[in-house]
Formats: sequence, structure tokens, C-alpha cells
Amino acid sequence: MAHIPAQVSALLQDITARLPVILGRNLIGVYLYGSLTQRAFNPKRSDVDCIVVTRRDLSDAQFRRLGAWLARAVESTPWASRLQMLFLIEDEVLTMDSKACLYQFGSLKRSASDGNPIIWLNVLKSGIVLFGPHPETFVPVITPETLFCALEREVGYLREEISEKPQSEWRDAPSYRAYAVLTICRILYSFRKGAIVSKPRAAKWAIEHLPEEWREIIRQALDSTGAERSTDIPLSRIEQFIAFVDAQLHAAPMPPDARKALGRKSSATKGAT
Repeated sequence: MAHIPAQVSALLQDITARLPVILGRNLIGVYLYGSLTQRAFNPKRSDVDCIVVTRRDLSDAQFRRLGAWLARAVESTPWASRLQMLFLIEDEVLTMDSKACLYQFGSLKRSASDGNPIIWLNVLKSGIVLFGPHPETFVPVITPETLFCALEREVGYLREEISEKPQSEWRDAPSYRAYAVLTICRILYSFRKGAIVSKPRAAKWAIEHLPEEWREIIRQALDSTGAERSTDIPLSRIEQFIAFVDAQLHAAPMPPDARKALGRKSSATKGAT
């Protein structure tokens, strides 16, 4: 993991040391995933994505101690504010509306899980075990049907923010527009391949395999990830792209190769940063 910035590595080591103390026997495991483990990390933009799995919902005392530690961590390193840490219950990692906690944008909140198998495919494929057992020991089998429902939900979330929610705080943000385009590329890639890859990799695949009419906004989104200022991609084109990919998902069943890929053994690794 030499590509991880030293301060991020130090933060992950601190997480690995502190969570067993704060959560005690309630802690099952801590798993790093996302751009850091897919060699797509952008120090200027990327989040630090972790899942924490527990035996049961956090007690009020654990929640308070965790919040206090995270508040101190933000004061000691700016990377702590870039953490996206999801807390899930071991027996309910793929259960919709199960109890969960989420640390995001510097705030710890109780929430409900959307039972997202996309995250776990990410963990199983390229994740790193920071603490605890291999996720394969407790993550249920992710079927093509489970993945398809999740991809549908992801399209719906993006459509809501881009088109259907007048009060959305995100859709006028150039960085979110780029994120939406890249995420749509990854949704279609996952449907066709039965696998999760980084958004830039999925976008490059989309440029090669989708009709030419979509190449410009995909390139704009890719360029935005490395630019100081994000390109303002037209909302109308993003709406059209969402509609195109949604239609692709429903035009035919998931390809046989994608179904086969979902049955492959995971390759998540265990190690320290």
C-alpha cells in the first residue's frame, strides 16, 4: 500500500488501534475499500472509505465515545474529515433499513442501512482487512438479482438528485455532476461484467464500448477528477445519460459472464497500511 499518503496510513493505523478499545467485544472487523484499494486515489478529492462490522447496534455509550474520538481525530489530521465510515451489524450487512451508523462530512449519525451489495463486492474484490476476519466468512452470497436491484437503486438515487429533487444541494455542484456521470458508467460496467471497479476505469471502458454520443460528457467527467476546478457538465446531458443507462439495464438480462463473475471467490487481502 505504498501509494497511500503517509498521513492517511497513520489515520488507518489509529482506527485499527482505537476501534477495538472503543467498541470492545462488539467489534467484528474493519475493512478498507474504494479508491484507496483500487489504485484510483486522488489526494485532492477522494474519500477514505471504511466499513466497520459489529455484533449488534452501537450502544449509546459506544456512540458517544466514538464521536468524541472522531472529533479529536479531526483536530489532529485533516484526513479524518475525509473519512466515510459505515457501521453495520454482522447478521444484517445486506438487510435494507437495518440499524446502522455513518460517519461522513465530519459528523457521526445513526441511520438506516440500504443493504448495499455493491460496497461488499468492492470489499471482496479489492478491499483490505484492517481488523478481524475475512469478509467472506459473514457476507451472504451476492446473487445477480441482488446486484441488479442495487444497481437500479443507484440509478434512482442519481436521478432523484439530478432531476427530481428541486431542493437538491448537489446537482448544481460541478463536482457532483462529474461524480454522477462516472457513477453511471460504473453502474453499467457492473451490470455487464458482474464486478466493481474504480469510477475512472469504468469511464474508460464506457468510452470504448458505448455509443459515441456519450463520449464527450464522460471525458468531461474524467477531466474534472484531475482538475483544480470541475467542468460544469450540462444537467440535460446527464439526465439523458441516466435514461440511456437505465434503459440498458432493462433491455436484456444480466450477461452470462457477469453472472459467472459473481460466483468467483473473493480476493480481499489482509494487511496493515
